[in-house]
Amino acid sequence: MAFTLQDLSDITGGVLVQGDESRQIGRISTDTRRIKAGEVFVGLNGKNFKGRDFIQEALRYNIGGIVVDGLPETVTLPPDVFCIITDDTTQSFGRIARAWRDFIKPRVVGVTGSAGKTTTKEMISAICRNNFQTLATEGNLNNLIGLPITLLNLKAGDQVAVIEFGMSTPGELAELTRICNPDISVITNVGNAHIGNFGSLDGLIAGEAEIFEEMAEDSLAIVNLDCANVSLMRASHRFPKRVLTYGTLETAEVRATKIRPMQPVGYEFEITYQGASEQIAVPIYGRYSVLNALAAAAVALSLGLDLRTIATGLSKFTPPKMRSETEYFDGILIVADCYNASPDAMAKSVRSFADLTGVKRRVAVLGDMLELGTMMEELHHEVGAAIKTVPLDLLVTVGITSRLISDVASRGSYPCVHFESRAEAAEFLHRELKSNDGLLVKGSRGAKLEEVLQALKQMRSEQQTGKLVSGATDVREFCT
Repeated sequence: MAFTLQDLSDITGGVLVQGDESRQIGRISTDTRRIKAGEVFVGLNGKNFKGRDFIQEALRYNIGGIVVDGLPETVTLPPDVFCIITDDTTQSFGRIARAWRDFIKPRVVGVTGSAGKTTTKEMISAICRNNFQTLATEGNLNNLIGLPITLLNLKAGDQVAVIEFGMSTPGELAELTRICNPDISVITNVGNAHIGNFGSLDGLIAGEAEIFEEMAEDSLAIVNLDCANVSLMRASHRFPKRVLTYGTLETAEVRATKIRPMQPVGYEFEITYQGASEQIAVPIYGRYSVLNALAAAAVALSLGLDLRTIATGLSKFTPPKMRSETEYFDGILIVADCYNASPDAMAKSVRSFADLTGVKRRVAVLGDMLELGTMMEELHHEVGAAIKTVPLDLLVTVGITSRLISDVASRGSYPCVHFESRAEAAEFLHRELKSNDGLLVKGSRGAKLEEVLQALKQMRSEQQTGKLVSGATDVREFCT
């Protein structure tokens, strides 16, 4: 890294207790399992551990130095290993990442929202990578540890950084914004994800608004005009001077019209911006994907790309694993949308199931939704009410509180069945599903509905080869 020890001491606000101030530092690492010779170990603290307890382990790899909140008496540093003592290593880690971001100077795009942020981030990246040297958040590295890790992966020549911001508690998004300092930020929507941690919808709106309140005055906010809660946010919270809107409403600046389903999944629509228009095809599940694509298009337009270039990038997009991911297996069209789930996103996903073409029956499997606090039961009931008129052929709920969804939805026009056991649900689906059926699987990450899919595929594969599975115990290796 292009920093000296004096720079690092100033950046972190720490005290250099060993080392030459003019010495250049190596790359930053927080993980002794992956650290390499010459790198700097930043000892982060967790709920059940202290980073300083891993200094001895880090020294085994000939590291260049350490940034910690204290040096144990049992540790003797070699003379060529520098040491900076700081009050808060997590804050120091974020400050180092911010300094590196400012040194490389890419155009930074921040993406947050209750739902769709990962898909939107990946869509933006898919467009940008064809036109700019681009870095993007990998996996779920979107919190106060993961986001700095992403920024520290910036390298000389990177022109665009597409950074996902996760948020589960008040104040978190403000700190992430201060670390990242985005030039452009997108809020995909404000629903009710993690609402249990914020106490109310107003609290959740305030939490999401932190990204705009902490952005520089001359930065750009990109907002979903179709989301009523974003409009409420604009009325009550500070926004940057520049705002670009997207959506399906007539007043949206980046607008989608003539939306129609593709076969078997995906949507075609016409995108318009400042009098220009282009046909767009987004080959992934979910009508909400149109809004995600519009958000990505708005970012790309603000970076100077044209609609034709944007259409080309989106046409080749593939969704992240378990996020609106589709596949055919044994004649069944499976939509795996089980990486996460909020009440709004779950209802929208089931409604989009009605657009699925080329299937005989539509079978939806829904799991528990988590982090809803005291509103847990109410919001599960609301999902049941929202989907009871959707033209499904069968609803299967799996878990504990998901029973409340089927209790309400069963008053509609299709049969519902509930299982507390993922193994039993998989066995039922194995018996029930037929060729040319469509299967939607949606639930919070903690519901582990991917295990239902794994067990179902295993049973159907063994049936094809003549190795019939009998009894729930045969599938429990997939369903923990």
